[in-house]
Amino acid sequence: MSNELFGKIMKSLLFVSSLAILAGALFKLQHWAYGVQMLTYGIIANLVLSGYEISRLRRIISKFEKEKSEGV
Repeated sequence: MSNELFGKIMKSLLFVSSLAILAGALFKLQHWAYGVQMLTYGIIANLVLSGYEISRLRRIISKFEKEKSEGV
C-alpha cells in the first residue's frame, strides 16, 4: 500500500474517532443511552490511532534525515 493511500486512510479513521468523541459527548450531555460507551471507545480509538500515526511519522522523518545526511 502506498504511503499516500495509507495517510488518507489514517486521516479518515482519526476523523471517524473524533466524530465518535463528539457524538458521545452530545449523548452524554443529553443523557441519552450509550453516551459513555461512545465517548470511551472514541477516546481509546483516537489514542491508539494517534500513537500509531506519530510512530509512523517518526519513521518517515528518520528515513528522510538519513537520506539527507548520506547525500551531503
